[in-house]
Amino acid sequence: MEYWIWLNQLRGIGPVTQKKLLAHFKTPQRIYESSADELASVPGMGSALAQSIGEARSLDGAFCVLEELNQQNMKVLVYDDPRYPNLAKAWPATPLVLYYLGTIRKNSVGLGIVGSRRCSAYGKQVAVEAAEWLAQQDIPVISGLAKGIDGYAHTACLKAGGYTIAFLGNGLDLCYPKEHRALQAAIIENGAVISRYLPGTKPRPEHFPQRNGLISSWSRKLLVAEAGEKSGALSTAQFAKALNREILVPPHEIYRTSGQGTNQLLKNGATLYLKPAQLIFSAAPFLSETDEMAAPVTTSPSNRLPKRSPRKLTPDEAKIQAVLISSEKNIQQIEALTGIDQVHLIEQLAIMELEGLVTLSGSGCYKLTDEEPFY
Repeated sequence: MEYWIWLNQLRGIGPVTQKKLLAHFKTPQRIYESSADELASVPGMGSALAQSIGEARSLDGAFCVLEELNQQNMKVLVYDDPRYPNLAKAWPATPLVLYYLGTIRKNSVGLGIVGSRRCSAYGKQVAVEAAEWLAQQDIPVISGLAKGIDGYAHTACLKAGGYTIAFLGNGLDLCYPKEHRALQAAIIENGAVISRYLPGTKPRPEHFPQRNGLISSWSRKLLVAEAGEKSGALSTAQFAKALNREILVPPHEIYRTSGQGTNQLLKNGATLYLKPAQLIFSAAPFLSETDEMAAPVTTSPSNRLPKRSPRKLTPDEAKIQAVLISSEKNIQQIEALTGIDQVHLIEQLAIMELEGLVTLSGSGCYKLTDEEPFY
């Protein structure tokens, strides 16, 4: 376990590069034991990065993490664990290590339910009805523990005796929002609370696109119960679309601001959602041992999203690309150089990362990838 945590915490490399190393060396321990020359032989690594990894050859930090997790009864899910869904690995940025409280069952892929924090009675009704139906079908409900739609979906699932997973944008030892302490505890008793962040990590705006990516990657379908024009749920829908998940959206009144985002999703091709029966996937059992989750776990770098046809960069994407040409930069630096509002910038970077244009390093900086699928 310590080798996985060591690899996951390496500064300067993100999940995509970590998986390249795994594909080459097969295990984190083999990576740890490899020489700088062996590391540099991996395509895309380079001597400087290989030397940096060699200089970080110490397990002290990993053992400290394990000790802290043990003290707080927190558990670790690593990339080659049979419970780590192959479906989730279609996301290039899926983490090698996840921390959790509760129980991750063998077949935990489910259906995502997301939406506005300030939702209407209509949006709440859609989420509650869907979550109750999914619980009755023994289909996991996946969401983000936020106020509004997320909270109603988790709560309705639990009340109906179902299994639910909440992905966080902070460490497991913190509860955000604070009002959901009791709900978080209930989810731990009857599901799992999962985070890619170490204990003590506070919720930050840049964490939530990564949280949204996890929600989408663990969901076979995504129900956006309600979303305003600038709702964070639209970020989750963007990830779901890029991952080729079906996005289900109920119609909303055209004059209500609470549904402008969801109506726009419908205009852009989302599936019109009218009844819970649409949440099922096929006539085959939902949690079949013969589906892709039962396939052998692979760390192949080819396990990425299919390449898209080149498209023209948006004006904001062009600005981001221009400032990253010279060197990698963190979000604050990119914001200062591009003038793009940070909330919008975070969403843009998350989508660019998903589509393979930029990568996020372990130090929290973005850099351009070797591939340039856009122009």
